[in-house]
Amino acid sequence: MYSYLSCWDGLYSDKYYVNLFNAKQEGIMDIFIIVVTILLIGFLCYKGVPTPIGGVACTLILLVYFGMNIYDGLLTTYMGGFVGFVQKWFLMFLIGAVFGKIMDITGAADSLARAVLRVVGEKRISLGICIVSALFIAAGISVYITLFIVLPLAIKMCRRANLSRCFIIAGYSLGINIGLSLPFVAVANNVLCTDYFGTEVSSGGLLAIFCTAVYAVVGMLWITYYERRMKKQGIGYVPAENETAAEDSDLDNADLPHWIVAVVPMLIPILALNILKLQVEFSLILGVAAAIILQIKYLPHKWEPIKNYFVESINTTTATVINTSAIVGFGTVITATPGYEVAVEKILSINGHPLFTALISVTLIAGVAGASSAGIVLAAPVLTQILPLTDAAVFHRTVIYGSLGLDSLPHAGFLQTECNLAGVKFKDVYLPIIFMETVLMTLGMGVLYVLINIVFGLA
Repeated sequence: MYSYLSCWDGLYSDKYYVNLFNAKQEGIMDIFIIVVTILLIGFLCYKGVPTPIGGVACTLILLVYFGMNIYDGLLTTYMGGFVGFVQKWFLMFLIGAVFGKIMDITGAADSLARAVLRVVGEKRISLGICIVSALFIAAGISVYITLFIVLPLAIKMCRRANLSRCFIIAGYSLGINIGLSLPFVAVANNVLCTDYFGTEVSSGGLLAIFCTAVYAVVGMLWITYYERRMKKQGIGYVPAENETAAEDSDLDNADLPHWIVAVVPMLIPILALNILKLQVEFSLILGVAAAIILQIKYLPHKWEPIKNYFVESINTTTATVINTSAIVGFGTVITATPGYEVAVEKILSINGHPLFTALISVTLIAGVAGASSAGIVLAAPVLTQILPLTDAAVFHRTVIYGSLGLDSLPHAGFLQTECNLAGVKFKDVYLPIIFMETVLMTLGMGVLYVLINIVFGLA
């Protein structure tokens, strides 16, 4: 009995509270609360809670725990980060959305997709979808718009080849990660890194292209293997509700521009960025202007449909930017907490090469946030402190590779969207396709890039 009471006496002794106090002083609880709120915002997104609501809720938790002024925290700190992101990036997203819409309504995207499929063969559906998706992403068109452009033709080709719809996701996932990881392109992640690290969109150069090519080859080998396995099991195309074969003939008889007319406007932003060194917004505007001039025959000539297309582009852009800004605002609050300074010290004290520190940090944050751009935005302010320890261009590309790993965990809302639109069950494609291609293989691409730079003393 005495020893039992002694245990309780020890539990409530001054020494116990001193230990708790020391733990708090060391920032363990501070870091724990930050991690919990990041996980919570990811969970809320997974459950369909609007990102701005989740961002404000998690911000309140941080403000209350750290004893910060709630009014200033919401109106100044949170909204400051929110509005700052909108001010800096809304125009780029909007121009990209308009660019994608023009490519879609003129049929230029469809024409390019058909040209690619003629080259690779109509039975290599995943490869065709991969190439087309990578081209659109590299041209600065968002992942959402690319999905809407590619999807109709991809469904038609899968139906013709009696191939499961899951290979729409296979080709698309591989393609967007190729487009997002390439240097020289006007991709949001690439441009974000130039802003934070003072680098250029060409950072990474030929080595980055080589590592991305390795990723593409490994990805296609896996898709080919999985396709053969599904064919052996007799799994083929399954029509969606109310789907009719008439859709094929409608697409076949469409009057489309030549595929070169589609390619030229996509090349112009890349050339303007890397040769003329123009700002990304001006580069995309040149692409839009080229698309209008070359494809004007296929554009509507009445104001009403033009107005509707602009409204659709604005709505798409607004939703995308607001959701990202909500994460940025939340990240701004995190950086204002005392726990953030402790977390910075812990990250910077990791014994290892700064490139591996960057790769691990960004991919973990992108994983809990469920978005690659959010991973860059939240990690970059910390990583700028170790940037001087290595080559800036290599560091830039490493951060991008890191952002493309764990951002595709199940709570990432976009994954649910693409599966629903493609007409496949999430559980059927996540592990064999999405996880393999967009988590394991992209992380492998990042590790390969870092190892080559370290082994050959390039960084």
